[in-house]
Amino acid sequence: MPAMIPSIRYLDEFRTEDVFALFTDVYASGLMSADLGDQYACLDDFREKMQEVTARPGAIALAAEVDGKPAGYVTVIPRTAARLRHTADLNMGIASEHRGKGLGKALLDEALRRAAGGGVLEIVYLMVRADNLPAVRLYESAGFERLAVLERDIKAGADYFDGVLMRRFIPWVTSLQPRAGTRS
Repeated sequence: MPAMIPSIRYLDEFRTEDVFALFTDVYASGLMSADLGDQYACLDDFREKMQEVTARPGAIALAAEVDGKPAGYVTVIPRTAARLRHTADLNMGIASEHRGKGLGKALLDEALRRAAGGGVLEIVYLMVRADNLPAVRLYESAGFERLAVLERDIKAGADYFDGVLMRRFIPWVTSLQPRAGTRS
């Protein structure tokens, strides 16, 4: 299937209900290492926590728009400990009906481009299930390296899955300009 060229927008430009519906769809796939309810008890909790983490210096929260709705998201959330503020955790997901169309690559590329221009982050980490081969290949193609395979790290019901811890160093680009129609 040919890659889509989505509009990439800030997550907070969408209705919170639409973003929460996207997260609900992504987490329902069973490929995430946590349940959505473990992180966000309800829509108001989701709204509050998203506002809190995206207010951190260097935070990036983007969505790919398809037909006026968010169809995929990526967040790059800086860590808060003083000696770890140069690092961040990446989380992303694509709505089930839009997987395999290039949205993940577009989102990841744009998030890494913005991280390089932000002057805050130096290292981005992520954890992905080892059996989520499309995601592992996407991250590797974007320059992430495997640091460790954590055997039986994720338990879903009675099933165990290995997790892959990955990292990418972020080269800073001081002359980066925002793309037309976007905030920096």
